[in-house]
Amino acid sequence: MEYYDPELVLETEHLLLRALRRDDALAIYHAINHDREVLKYYVAPYIEDEKDASVEGTVRYAETAGVYIFAVVLKETGEVIGMINQCNKMNPYFRNVEVGYAIARKYWNRGYCTEALVAMIDLLLSRGVHKVFCQHVLENEASEKVMIKAGMKKEGLRRDELYYRDRYWDVNCYYVLNDKENGNEV
Repeated sequence: MEYYDPELVLETEHLLLRALRRDDALAIYHAINHDREVLKYYVAPYIEDEKDASVEGTVRYAETAGVYIFAVVLKETGEVIGMINQCNKMNPYFRNVEVGYAIARKYWNRGYCTEALVAMIDLLLSRGVHKVFCQHVLENEASEKVMIKAGMKKEGLRRDELYYRDRYWDVNCYYVLNDKENGNEV
């Protein structure tokens, strides 16, 4: 089975997940990169001026590494409200993939992030990934709730795992294993 399909679009009840495009730069700027509250725990730079908005590096990484980086689009309106991304290429020895996500603040607490994460997990497991994991800094309890609602299990605490905003952060790691690989329920 082919792992990466750049034309793939995932459809959920309320969302479309489609490849992030260069012309999504302004939408991502307004949803994520120009909101300090969204960026409080999301590892991305704050962008002051919309003329500096760009997703060029992110799109290029997706294309060259063959990883899924999706714009999260509301089906009802076509609005790009965030993104969900495969943080690393699947390594044939570890066969695990980390997923990250960010949604515009005005769409928090509506279930969209969980809906997108479930779709991403299902996709990655169907493409042969053995373990999908996410991490959240301890202070970001909302992200932890998303992981739990998406059916992920807590793996544990990683001390000083992330260096961001001039300090080290402890993170909790959550995971899902591919229970279809060996016919086992995990």
